Amino acid sequence: MNNKKLFFILHNYWKQSQGGAELQAYYLEQAAMQKGWETHYFFLSNNKGYEKPVGTFLHPIKRKRVWTKLGDISYPYMWQLWRTLEQTAPDVIYQRCGTALTGVAAYFAQRHKRKLIFHVASDRDVYPKPFAWQKPHSIFEYKMTEYGILHADSIIAQTQYQADILAQNFKKKAIVIPNGHPVPRDCRKKNDKILILWIGNWKPVKRPELFIELAKKIGQMKDTRLTMLGRTDNYDALVATARKNNVNVLGEVDNRKVNELLENAHLLVNTSAHEGFSNTFIQAWMRRVPVLSLQVDPDNLIRNKGIGYCTGSLDSLISTTKELVLDHRKRDLMGKKAREYALRHLTLQNMDRILNVMHIGDR
Repeated sequence: MNNKKLFFILHNYWKQSQGGAELQAYYLEQAAMQKGWETHYFFLSNNKGYEKPVGTFLHPIKRKRVWTKLGDISYPYMWQLWRTLEQTAPDVIYQRCGTALTGVAAYFAQRHKRKLIFHVASDRDVYPKPFAWQKPHSIFEYKMTEYGILHADSIIAQTQYQADILAQNFKKKAIVIPNGHPVPRDCRKKNDKILILWIGNWKPVKRPELFIELAKKIGQMKDTRLTMLGRTDNYDALVATARKNNVNVLGEVDNRKVNELLENAHLLVNTSAHEGFSNTFIQAWMRRVPVLSLQVDPDNLIRNKGIGYCTGSLDSLISTTKELVLDHRKRDLMGKKAREYALRHLTLQNMDRILNVMHIGDR
C-alpha cells in the first residue's frame, strides 16, 4: 500500500460541475485510491447539493458572490487553501487548470518540500495571460498563475502542441499524457436515422450559434436528427432559434446520458474556438462516432488518423456533414478507425501514467 496523501485542487468538484477537467480528476482520484493513496479534494463550492464520495476527503470552500461578479478569479480563496494544505500536509499536490491557486500550491510545495503536479487543462494554460488594464483586479491572478506554472515540479500536457507552446512561452518541459476514459462496449450503428450531436456548455468559446447555422442547412435532410447538449444559461433566444430549426435541445445531462446518446449517434460536431483535448472527442471515438470539428484538432489527430474532419470553415463543415450523412460506408470506416485509435491510446491506463509521474524524483 502507498499510504501517501494526494491533494487535488480544482475550481469545481465532479459531483457539482461535470466538466472535462473535473471528469479526468475523478478518474485519477479513483485510480489513486485503488493504489493506496489517501485522496483529498479542495474546490470552490457552488452550493449545489452533491453525493459525498466514498474514500475521498472533501474540502469545499463556499464561493462568494462579491468575487464571482469580478470574473474568473480565485486569489480571494488563497488563505483558505493554504490553511487546508497545512492541516492536510499532503505528499503530492495535483492542480489542474491555471489559476492563482496554482501559485499558492507551488509556494506551499517549495516551502514544505512537497511535490506539485500541474496539469494543463486547455490551450489557454500555456499562453501568458495578457494584462487587462481595464480589469486591474485580474493582474494578481495572472501573476500568481504564472508563478505556479514556473515553479511546478512536473507539468503534464494533454497534447504535444501544448508541450511545445509551454516550452516556448515558459521555458518549461512537459510530459505529454492524453486524457483517458473507460472502455465501453462496442456499438454498431443503424443507418436508418442519422443522429448528429453537439456537446458543450453554451458559452462564447463553444460557439453554439454555428451549430444552429449548420442545422439551418441540413435540418431538413431526410432521416436526420440534430441534438444539442449542455447548460444553456443566458441563451434563451438562441435555444428558441435552435428549436425552430429542428434541433432537439436537451440542456445539461449527466455523463452517463452523454455516453448513451453517443452509443446511438453517428457524428459529433464541435464548433469551439479552442479546447484542450476534448473529453467528448474521446467518448465519441470509443463509440465509433467520427468528429467533425470546425477548428479544434488536437495534435492533428483528426486529419492524420482519418477519424473525422477538421474543416476550417463553416461552409466546409456544412458540406462535409452532408457528405457523411449520406455516405454510410465512409462514415462507418471512420468510426471503426476512431474506436481502434481510442482503445490503443486513450484509456484509463493514462491515469496510471500520471500516477507514475508523481513518483518520479520524489522529494
